[in-house]
Amino acid sequence: MGVTEPELDVRDLGDRWGSCRPPQAGAGVEGLMSLGWPLFQLPMHLIDYVIAHELAHVKVPGHREDFWRLLRTALPEYEERRADLDELGRRLWMGDVR
Repeated sequence: MGVTEPELDVRDLGDRWGSCRPPQAGAGVEGLMSLGWPLFQLPMHLIDYVIAHELAHVKVPGHREDFWRLLRTALPEYEERRADLDELGRRLWMGDVR
């Protein structure tokens, strides 16, 4: 996707699998990708989908058509993986670990 690799952390994100704060050019702010700990209960192909999804946000905020187009370049089968994540995600515990 031609994006700068953000820093990475794993933490409780509530009901989200991941989030991404892109780097801010000229502001000295590094990018940060956060992955929710429940993600690591999933099969690897779905973890790859979430990471690719968040990396696409480095270039394109939101979920407009240009976002999905970019994600498709990295992961042509993203729609199938997204559907798998939605289905499997309904059955996983994403509760607080505190």
